[in-house]
Amino acid sequence: MGCCKCCCVVLVVAVLIVAGSMGLFTAFFPYPSHASCQVDWVFGKDCNTVKNRLIHQMKLWSSDQCSAKQQCRYEYLGEEGDTIRGLHTTPIMSYVDKLNFTLTDGSGDTCQVKAFSESTASYAVIDFGVNYCNLRNLVIGSRLDENDAKYKENSTNAVCTMYSIAHCNLYTE
Repeated sequence: MGCCKCCCVVLVVAVLIVAGSMGLFTAFFPYPSHASCQVDWVFGKDCNTVKNRLIHQMKLWSSDQCSAKQQCRYEYLGEEGDTIRGLHTTPIMSYVDKLNFTLTDGSGDTCQVKAFSESTASYAVIDFGVNYCNLRNLVIGSRLDENDAKYKENSTNAVCTMYSIAHCNLYTE
């Protein structure tokens, strides 16, 4: 009986490995394997302005006094080269997500930003768009999207967990 269970476990693991290597999981689970989000933005502003606004917004929303809001509990960790680093603690459950924004000067007075947010909880798979909201809320809060004809956002469910159904104003009361 023990040998049969062992063989079944080995068979299931083998099938999962083969299915994963063939990319079959994406048909059933179209998100990254860990709760995270990558977003690419283009802003019609110089990178110094974009950097200063993002840092200012992160510091402005650093208070834990508004713990039930998605737009609170950010922590600015500093910069490494052209990358801004920070943390966001989620409302209600207090999960901590790492985030960064890497800025690159683009053509025609634009700033290209590659942003990434990732849950520090090793078991996190589904996040209901929280990692996207960690990033988007800072962009919207700092008004980088307003009155900008060159503004563009690019992401997909494949690189951003639940991007297409994210609700970033869920905890705004």
